[in-house]
Amino acid sequence: KPCRLWSPDLSPCATAATNAVCRRPSFAALQALAEIALATFGGAGSMGAARKAVRTASGGDEKPSKQPGGGKPPRQQGPHGGGSNPLFEQCYRGSIVPEAEWPDFVAALRRELPVTFRFAAAHPLAASLAAHLEEEFAGGLGDMSMPLPEGGVCDKDVHGGPTCAGAAPPEGDAACPEVREEGGEQAQPLVRLPWLDSVWRLDLPKVVLRRAPGPKRLHGFLKRCTELGAISRQEAVSMVPVAVLGCHSGLRILDTCASPGMKTLQMIDAAATSPPLAEAERGQGGLSEGESAAAAAVLNSGVVVANELDGRRCCMLAHHVLRVRHPAGLVAHHSAVALPPLGGAFDRVLCDVPCSGDGTIRKAPQLLTGWRPNRSNALHPLQLRIACAGAAQLRVGGRMVYSTCALSPVENEAVVAALLRRAAGALQLVDCEGLLPGLPRRPGLEAWEVRAGSRHCKSAASLQSPAEANERGLSIPTSAWPPAGEAAARAGLPGALRLCWRLYPHLGDGGGFFVALLERTSAPLPPDFLPGTEGEKTAETEVPSGGCEGEELELPEEALCKEALPEAQREASFAAAPASERTAALIEEAREFYGLEALPAGNFLVRTDGDGRNIYLVSNALRDVLSGSPEIKAMVAGVRVFDENRFLKSSACRLRLAQEGARWLAPLMRRRRCHANPAEMLQLLEGEKVLFNSLDEASPLRTSLETMDAQGSAVVSCELVPGAEIHAAAERGAECLSLFVNQHELRELRECLAEFLVRRGG
Repeated sequence: KPCRLWSPDLSPCATAATNAVCRRPSFAALQALAEIALATFGGAGSMGAARKAVRTASGGDEKPSKQPGGGKPPRQQGPHGGGSNPLFEQCYRGSIVPEAEWPDFVAALRRELPVTFRFAAAHPLAASLAAHLEEEFAGGLGDMSMPLPEGGVCDKDVHGGPTCAGAAPPEGDAACPEVREEGGEQAQPLVRLPWLDSVWRLDLPKVVLRRAPGPKRLHGFLKRCTELGAISRQEAVSMVPVAVLGCHSGLRILDTCASPGMKTLQMIDAAATSPPLAEAERGQGGLSEGESAAAAAVLNSGVVVANELDGRRCCMLAHHVLRVRHPAGLVAHHSAVALPPLGGAFDRVLCDVPCSGDGTIRKAPQLLTGWRPNRSNALHPLQLRIACAGAAQLRVGGRMVYSTCALSPVENEAVVAALLRRAAGALQLVDCEGLLPGLPRRPGLEAWEVRAGSRHCKSAASLQSPAEANERGLSIPTSAWPPAGEAAARAGLPGALRLCWRLYPHLGDGGGFFVALLERTSAPLPPDFLPGTEGEKTAETEVPSGGCEGEELELPEEALCKEALPEAQREASFAAAPASERTAALIEEAREFYGLEALPAGNFLVRTDGDGRNIYLVSNALRDVLSGSPEIKAMVAGVRVFDENRFLKSSACRLRLAQEGARWLAPLMRRRRCHANPAEMLQLLEGEKVLFNSLDEASPLRTSLETMDAQGSAVVSCELVPGAEIHAAAERGAECLSLFVNQHELRELRECLAEFLVRRGG
């Protein structure tokens, strides 16, 4: 007899026994009844029993099927098996991506993105580690068999890789390929990227990399290199903007929207080879050729200002910059459109602006289901303001890259065209044809449609003008449409837009990206070059008078500044160490104790509230930025080289060497530096104190330790191969030596050195 509680959800069911129609409650109704019962009588363990009773009462022992014919309709398949988006196809197929290339484009989105990484040129071990990678892994990864999963069945969706050890491989389409084939031959999973030096691509499913015996060794090696700061993982197309920008040492560089920081690290790497010191600077300190090169690497490396407004993302940026430990790195916390004076114009500016991110669908498939064209329309004014603010920071002859990881021309070509029109000849696009040969790309678009559609729309509307947008309750600036008119013609538009680059996932087996390189000419910027804020708020939600109900302009989640800087991360500003009498005395004492006369006292900084507890070393250009910008909110500046000596009270110097700065100070230290052979360094890296008399009598390490005239901090250096050294901060006691390195870095250095000794046969 039907219960009234079930009556809204009853479903007819024919019974074979009586050939009559009964009314059986649906699964959903029984589930609701079970939840009511649990709320009333529930006890421990009752939920599972209730669900089992519901399934039994609904006529089966299992949950209702979600396959065709058994409940919910099948979900449309998109990248990595996720949902598709008709709006995405409607807006991009045939207009942004040529019709003939659309199948290849979709197929690329459905493939897992290869892992790409590069070696940091500034790291002293980068060349040695890169050589080891090529020697050990580039020819093949060894055993690619996967451990047999529980149950003895190779599940492609879970396993995703080579044949499981001990199990017969599936046949046909269900087979787990070892690596993708190219040209009918099996491709190597680890190869160099042909169009960019020091970059490698690894085309293996992540689960294979972490579990198969051969790739697992490579995974461990990459983890160690990353922890040492010698490797940075970065998507291949994300490396293009900095490669095109042409950064090198000695430049003033600004990254306006820097988080998470991979492009910032790429620019810091460019400071690895510094111009030599001037003859007067060399003669003043009586520096040798090696000391002069080491001093130039610190003082003449330029500055990279990495700015980020969002507090959470700024902390992530600071974490990455601290990992590379470079005296030219500065992390600032400001709005990209309201930067304080930074001590003059910049030679290079990167505007990698917030965007809809639909070029990263391979990396984040969930972006596809929530994609809608209104996001691009909402972002356009913000992107233009950031680009204008970045261009205003350029010196004459300086260059700026405007880039996004989006495919929409409203976020790309439209912003560049508006920037050129506003500049009135003070900016010009640069032809990059000769750069990065071998990189597959397409020229920028000269014409496009402005589309509108929100998550409630089944189709995207094509808007012909701002007036039509206003009729739909949308505020979209005129600059979103293709350039036209006399001002556009004077800027060479729209033809000049073909100098931009479009990178597509199906061309280079990577992600999607847009890159435009601009140069500041000698013409002055117009007084009204920077856009005002009035009328720029296009993200308000309004109910339109026409079109799709609920249509709106909405900024994507990652484009919003959601958090202020955490209170715990709000550091005091930096000041020159000689500014106070106490810190000036500390610096002079340390320069004398360690023999660091090659470094000027003015390049050592302290926090204004630190009273000398930590001392930082910065380049000349970074010092000038901070001294000329007292209001700058700096989270990171340079590299920490000293901290207050609180442990070894018998030390003759009140400042102790910090491990972070050991590799920068060691080549310049005329005192307190010891040299160890690899076996001795490995013994120290074991983390135990080493007695002087336990070392071989002929050991240079023992000799240098015994001839030191005082206890205190020192640096131990070990040359692995010519040009590749590791340095460790240490404490020299009365009779023993111990390293002052945190346990995590100690382990990474130990494993790296042990691997080197095994290769050398030592």
